[in-house]
Amino acid sequence: MTDPDLQLVKAMANRDVHALDELYARHGRSILSYLIGLLNDRPLAEEVLQDVMLAAWRGAEQFRGDSQVRTWLLAIARLQALSALRQRKFTPIPIADDVAVDDTGQFKIVEGYTEQEMMQAALRQLPNDQKETLELIFYHELSGIEAAEILGVAPGTVKSRLNRAKTTLRRLLQRKEIDHES
Repeated sequence: MTDPDLQLVKAMANRDVHALDELYARHGRSILSYLIGLLNDRPLAEEVLQDVMLAAWRGAEQFRGDSQVRTWLLAIARLQALSALRQRKFTPIPIADDVAVDDTGQFKIVEGYTEQEMMQAALRQLPNDQKETLELIFYHELSGIEAAEILGVAPGTVKSRLNRAKTTLRRLLQRKEIDHES
């Protein structure tokens, strides 16, 4: 199967700005969603998306077509996101002195979760490598081989991360259901 985006990358290599615009139109939303999942910060994800497209523009001549263009873009996005996280400076948030130790407000919030909110909370508890693997396979609908290429790991590693993620999610969601019923 021929990648329809390959012609766009070739055009970008010849400095066709319209090809870059078209590639952005086709994949920008999906890449942004992936970046938000990695960074947990939409404004930062939007900045990184611009860096991704600039890197794709600059690297178009070197793209050999060994992978799908979408896979190549997601791999660039991952590298750019990891770089942004390394550069990010964290500011500690002070905890107020008047917060009661036995404050049950958080438990009441959890009790009010809908099924979707419970799933999102469980996903946030997954180790990053498992969460990222799940996102690539289920949300971005990549094959195990494509996900392995983006993550820089063997396809077997993707498979084991996926199995561990499913097992962990099942356990977390069952625990939430028990907590929710209590």
